Amino acid sequence: MQKQAYQTVLEDLRRARVNLYRELARSVGEPAERELARKVSDLLLAEEILSEQISGEQADDTENDEPSSPTAEPDGENIDYALWERDDRWERLGEFRRLPRGGVLVDHRTGKETFVPEGVVRNEAVEHGDVLGAFLKGANDRGGEIYYFEVLARRGRAEQSSRLSFVAPLESRSGEWGAFSDEDEIYVTVPDADIANLNLVEGDLVEIGYESGDPSSAKIAWKYDPGDTFLQLRALRKEPKKERRDKDAAEQADSQVLEGKNILVVGADAYKETFKRVFERRGAKYSWESGFMVGKFLEAKVRRADIVVIVTEAMKHKMPDVEGVCERNGKPYVYAPSRGASGALREVLKLLGLESD
Repeated sequence: MQKQAYQTVLEDLRRARVNLYRELARSVGEPAERELARKVSDLLLAEEILSEQISGEQADDTENDEPSSPTAEPDGENIDYALWERDDRWERLGEFRRLPRGGVLVDHRTGKETFVPEGVVRNEAVEHGDVLGAFLKGANDRGGEIYYFEVLARRGRAEQSSRLSFVAPLESRSGEWGAFSDEDEIYVTVPDADIANLNLVEGDLVEIGYESGDPSSAKIAWKYDPGDTFLQLRALRKEPKKERRDKDAAEQADSQVLEGKNILVVGADAYKETFKRVFERRGAKYSWESGFMVGKFLEAKVRRADIVVIVTEAMKHKMPDVEGVCERNGKPYVYAPSRGASGALREVLKLLGLESD
C-alpha cells in the first residue's frame, strides 16, 4: 500500500514537471525562465528521492528474484532495451549523442534522431552515451515538436564525446561575434543567428561548444546570468600576451604534480569541462559525476578514485550521502568551497602535501 502511494506521488511529480517544461518552452529568454528551471531541478530531486525509496522497498521484496529492471552496462557496449520497450510511453528510445548545443537521441530501432535542447541537457544532467526515453508532448508556437525526455540509464561516457566547450565573455571583432578561448588561444566565432535568438549583447558570459578540431562548428550553448552567485565572472582579456605566456610556462613546470592520480569531482554540473582541464593539465585522470545523482553508479566511480572532490555549493543536502559513499569505500575526500576549479585544485594539493606558498 505504501509503495502504491509512493508511485502515485511520483506520477504527480512527473506530471508537474511535464507542465513546467511546457512553461519553459514558452519562456525561453524571458525573466521567468531561470525560476522555472530551478523548479524543474527541485522536482527532479524529489522524484529521485522517491524513486530511491521505491527501489529500496522493491529490493527488500524481491531479494531472491531475477532482476526486473533493464540494464545498460556503464563500462560496456551492451544495452538491454527489452523492459523499457514494454513501457508504451517511449516513442523514442536510445542513446544520447552530445552536440555543440544540445544533442540528439538516436532511436535504437529506427536510427531516427530527435533533438534534445540544451536546457533539457542541463536540467536533467544528461551526458553523452546516456540512455534516454522520449515522447511527444505538444508543439511550440512555430509548429515545432516538443518532447518530454527522461534519463533511463547513466553510463558515464561523457569523455567519449567529441564536444569541447569553454566559458568566456562575448565579444565582437571586425563585425564577427565570438569569444576568446584561453585554452587554445584562438578567437572562436559563432553564428549571428545565435546572438539574435538568445538576445545577447557584448560582455554577456556564455558557454561556447564546438566539435574537437573544428572551431567553425561553434555554437552558443548557454547564456549565464551574471546575478548567479555561483558563477565566477571573468573579464575580457586585459593581461598582455607575453605576461600570460610567461605565467603559463611557469605553471607548466609544475603541471604533472598529479600524474597517475584518479580525481573524481562530484557537482559543478554547469562547467565540469573547466575542472577537467585544470586537473588533466597536472597529469590527473579525471572523472565527474552530477551532484543530483547519488547511487550505485557514483559508488563505482568512487571506488576507482584516489581522491574525491565534493563541490559544496552544488550539493545542497546530498553532500552527506556522498561523504558516506567515500567513507564506506575508504576514499579521502575534500571540499571545494565554491564551484571554482582553482579552489578544488588547492584542496587536493593540500591533502597530498603538495601545496606551495
